[in-house]
Amino acid sequence: MKKIILTVATIFAIGAVNAQDLKSKKGENYLPEAGDWAISFNADGIFEFVGNSFNGNGGNNAPEVGYVKDFDGTFVGKMFKTDKNAYRVVANLGFGSDNQDLVAGQTMPTYAVGIYGAGVATDKVTTTSSGFNLAAGLGKEWRRGKTRLQGFYGADVLISLSSETVKYDASDSTTGTFIDSVEQKSGLGIGLGVNGFLGAEYFLFPKFSLGAQYNYGLGVTIKGKSETTAQVGTAPSVSADGGKSSNFGIGDVGVASINLTLHF
Repeated sequence: MKKIILTVATIFAIGAVNAQDLKSKKGENYLPEAGDWAISFNADGIFEFVGNSFNGNGGNNAPEVGYVKDFDGTFVGKMFKTDKNAYRVVANLGFGSDNQDLVAGQTMPTYAVGIYGAGVATDKVTTTSSGFNLAAGLGKEWRRGKTRLQGFYGADVLISLSSETVKYDASDSTTGTFIDSVEQKSGLGIGLGVNGFLGAEYFLFPKFSLGAQYNYGLGVTIKGKSETTAQVGTAPSVSADGGKSSNFGIGDVGVASINLTLHF
C-alpha cells in the first residue's frame, strides 16, 4: 500500500507544476470533452516491467493490488455525455484450465486435494480443472477539477456468471489398471452487485491520463446445485447433487488499481 501511495503521490506532485496548462503547444486539449470516448486498463504490469528493469533478480516489483488480481483483464469503456460526466461499460470474460499427470509421491494441485482426499498422489493420477467467469456492468462517472489533476467518483451496477469443473482419474502406477475417478461440477454462480468508486488522475499528455481508484462494493451471489460423479473400478458411476448456496458481502475499502486511460 505504501508503495502505491508514494507512486501516485510522486506522479501528481510532478504534474502539479504544469497543472494549469490545459492545452498543448499544438493547441490540443488535455482534458476530456463532451462526445469523447475512452478506454481504461490496469497499469500494474507496466510498473512491474520498469521496476524489474532496474533489478536483475526481479526484486523491485511494481505495486500490486488484490482487487485487480481477482479481475484481471477487466475492460472499462467510457462515453462522455458532458465534460464532467460519462457513462461507463465494464466487461470481463475469463477462461482457465489446468491438466497435470502425476505419479506416486508427487504433490497434488490445490484444486484436486479436496476430492482426492490427500495432498500427495499414491498412484498415477491425472487431474484436470476448468472454469469461466463472466462479468459485465453499466455505470456513471462524475468528475471534479479545473486543472490536469482531476478527481472522479461514481458507481457501477454489475452482474456475473461463473462455473468450475474439477476431476481426477487414478490408476495403478505399475499396471495402469483403472482404480477410481471423481468429478465435481460447481453449480452456476450468478452474482449481482453495486460498486462505488472514488479516484484521481493526472493528464500527462493530451487525452492520456494516469491515476488510481478506490472501490467499495456490495453484492449477492447465488450458486445452483453442484454435482459429484464418482466411479470405483468396474462398478457403474454414481452421481449425487450438492446443495445450493448464497452469500452477501460488503467489500472493504481498498485501492482497486493504477490505471492508464486513453481518450479519443
